Amino acid sequence: MTNLNLEVISRKQICKQIGISKDTIRNWINYRHFPKPLIASGRDPLFSFKEVKEWLHQNGGHDGN
Repeated sequence: MTNLNLEVISRKQICKQIGISKDTIRNWINYRHFPKPLIASGRDPLFSFKEVKEWLHQNGGHDGN
């Protein structure tokens, strides 16, 4: 059996942790190559925590560390 250890973070958590709006995330996805949410993740989209952290690090954003 495969161990799927996928760490996710919700859009709401991202917004709260780095002090941005959901519209900012939408703009980043469209214009700044921010990671897209996971497929079928629902009303509060889920993102790969690893991809978000890497993007923030590469783009000078605050990654909580």
